[in-house]
Amino acid sequence: MPIIFHNGSRYDNHYLIKHFAKQYVQKTNARGTKTTYDDVKIIPLNAERFLQIQIGNIKFLDSFQFLSASLENLVSLLFKGGKQNFHNTIRYMGDNDLVFAKGIYPYS
Repeated sequence: MPIIFHNGSRYDNHYLIKHFAKQYVQKTNARGTKTTYDDVKIIPLNAERFLQIQIGNIKFLDSFQFLSASLENLVSLLFKGGKQNFHNTIRYMGDNDLVFAKGIYPYS
């Protein structure tokens, strides 16, 4: 199951690596001498950024590596073609102008 973050390799993926529970993927050999994490696969870009992290059958992908623009710019380019490009958004969220506007997130 893919889970997509936009620009996750700079921020969100660090929390993923830091807080995922190792005991769910940890495997120890019969003698108890060697511990491996076979279910964890990482495709790194460098030492601090990752293109993909896979834990079991869950893949965490960074869409910014494929679409290197802000989400606001990507949506505005698509929105110039008309609201008909957002048929699923209109179907589930309605045709209100607030649905197509950038939201404000209170971080404090």
